[in-house]
Amino acid sequence: MLDRNHIARTGPMLFLKILSLMFALQLTFSVSAQTMADRCTGQDTPVERLLLQQATADSIIIKWRGEADSVCVGTRLELLHIDSTAVAEGNHKVARIEGLEADTKYYYSIGSGPTGKANHYFHTAPAPNSLPEDGNIRLWLLGDSGTAGEIDDEGVSEHPGEALMVKEGYYRFLRQQENYETADLVLLLGDNAYPSGTDQQWQHSFFNIYPEEIQTTTIVPTIGNHEMGMGPFDACPFSELLGGIPGCDAGPVVIPIGGASMASDPMSYDSNGGGPDGTGMPYLDIFTLPSRGEAGGVPSGTEQYYSIDYGIVHIVSLDSQLSVQDPDQLDAMAQWLQDDLIENSLAWTVVIFHHPPYSKGHNHDSDLEDREIWMREKINPIIDEYGVDVVYGGHAHSYERSWYLNGHYGNSESFDSTQHAELDASGNPAYGQAGAPYQQVSPSTDRDNRTVYTVNGSSGGIGGDQELPCEAAIYVGCTMPDWLEHPAHRDFQPLHPDFLPHGIERQGSVVLDANETQLISRFVDLNGEVLDYFVIQR
Repeated sequence: MLDRNHIARTGPMLFLKILSLMFALQLTFSVSAQTMADRCTGQDTPVERLLLQQATADSIIIKWRGEADSVCVGTRLELLHIDSTAVAEGNHKVARIEGLEADTKYYYSIGSGPTGKANHYFHTAPAPNSLPEDGNIRLWLLGDSGTAGEIDDEGVSEHPGEALMVKEGYYRFLRQQENYETADLVLLLGDNAYPSGTDQQWQHSFFNIYPEEIQTTTIVPTIGNHEMGMGPFDACPFSELLGGIPGCDAGPVVIPIGGASMASDPMSYDSNGGGPDGTGMPYLDIFTLPSRGEAGGVPSGTEQYYSIDYGIVHIVSLDSQLSVQDPDQLDAMAQWLQDDLIENSLAWTVVIFHHPPYSKGHNHDSDLEDREIWMREKINPIIDEYGVDVVYGGHAHSYERSWYLNGHYGNSESFDSTQHAELDASGNPAYGQAGAPYQQVSPSTDRDNRTVYTVNGSSGGIGGDQELPCEAAIYVGCTMPDWLEHPAHRDFQPLHPDFLPHGIERQGSVVLDANETQLISRFVDLNGEVLDYFVIQR
């Protein structure tokens, strides 16, 4: 035991040591804080374009085009302190910021200014297999939204305001909700830059239409046919429809047309019909996609298809444009998909690809087009087997939504609802709506082996020319007799002229919400009205 004399002798020395330690700690903290602040001493710099990629629980990619070569981020708008140097990637600068906190809002400054902008921010993903603080993950899906890129010879848009009206409909929907909740991710379903996916068309169709969204929300894209540029097209079958084409009496008259490429090599991209540009697809320059499993999932080894994890949602983007054209590439993608789904243990699985396996949309028929057939025959069995909940595509400029399906890999005439769809208590295909949601584990099979397929291709324009009936062997630029009548899709009552037997010919987008117990998919029109929805319950 220490006596009072010892305490009296050592007290002053102990007090001085404590003061010295406190001063050292304060100095260390001050130096550390100053060092952090000194890192971001640049100047916020305007950029030509800006987007976010690969948000994970502890990292994100910020990508831009401009002179700046660094970015600073921080949780406080007025004190950014995490500096990251960008690297050049094609025609863009790319900065990967790591060491971040999960489910956290960060501000950023391109050019490494110490202060951010109020509209330059992002949220990191929630921790793996977790929900964000608000308990919900929201995805906004846009298919065939790139119509603003179609400019006539005089520089005037052929589809003015179409994509903007769809965007405004989305925000009207948000304003009508009890909680105004914007999307955690934006999913692009292909054909997001018309007519041939050039860099300039991406600027008109995407960067100029969604500037606020893409600088605050991570983008998850997939490849459509218009992303792959021009391709050869025999115009003679349409000679009469087009008022006559000279030369057709002597044989095919082949012209280049956007979206008609049948190539499997992205380096064969042709922007203007003059042959391969030699630079590859602008899509693969604009986006930086996780081919090495950087954002979760099994590495694919290619940016043409990949997967990501976001909280409790696993998202797979497949390539129905290039990889399907080559049997070996299609086999490789199918094997990767199987491996990826086997490894996935998250609550919900979402798959996106452009060409829908079931569709009777204007200009596009899944009974007639090879890519749709190949995806249905090769990919759908894997989707059935490994618990994919929902599949979204575009291509056809309309809205179609399937019943809760399993085991249908043939054409529309082979569909039998009693074999391929979940049935309700009356023996009819179930709608999966209020009071009777779909069950993730199907009561009829006692397995998680049913999927809803949605065609969401009207986020830009709709079909048009519906009054022109198709003639024999022609199904482009006209309306097929079974337009929007695919029996694998749910039926609609003719409440409005644009409600067809198995689809809706109206512009809109899809809002997908996922929480611990249910997934809700809604088709939202220009007025913010929900025209269709379904629920899957866990």
